[in-house]
Amino acid sequence: MEHVEAVVVGGGQSGLATAHALVRAGLKPVVLEASGRAAGSWPHYYDSLTLFSPARFSALPGIPFGGDLDRLPHRDEVVAYLTACADRLQADIRTGQRVIAVRADGSGFTVELEGGGRLSARAAVAASGSFGRPHRPDLPGLETFAGQVLHAADYRSPTRSPGSAWWSSGRGTPRFRSPPSSPAKAARAWPRGRR
Repeated sequence: MEHVEAVVVGGGQSGLATAHALVRAGLKPVVLEASGRAAGSWPHYYDSLTLFSPARFSALPGIPFGGDLDRLPHRDEVVAYLTACADRLQADIRTGQRVIAVRADGSGFTVELEGGGRLSARAAVAASGSFGRPHRPDLPGLETFAGQVLHAADYRSPTRSPGSAWWSSGRGTPRFRSPPSSPAKAARAWPRGRR
């Protein structure tokens, strides 16, 4: 079993910010990211995602966003920014490493990886978010609904289902008493910057 000072589970913005803080505290963290690059779930968010806060307020500690700091960065800009942050960070970032369990073992933690790998650490931080395991509520009438039910985690763009009505639901998405009659009405109901 490999012994490390600290393990951060998740290589998105929270995981990278945590690793930055651990490095500043004099530790040598290992960041374990399940996907193929350190950008967390950002590459999987919907195509037209734009932040609703300016770049100046969306940067990680110590690494400013480049360009116009008053702009609202697009999803792909955030992915590129997080990837650049990971490259600059003085931490051991390991991609393709899915954590399946973290157990307290008295002197610290044992981190178990998919495929059988294990690490021992004095400290462990969960920064994995919930996007990889979306909540899919049991909606009344779902078993008889003939249309498509699309979770926010599966949504990419309105062109995915041209000519059909759809409804997306999940934590962090707007809730309505009844679904809008068209995607256009749903888009108008969403706050600016979250389309």
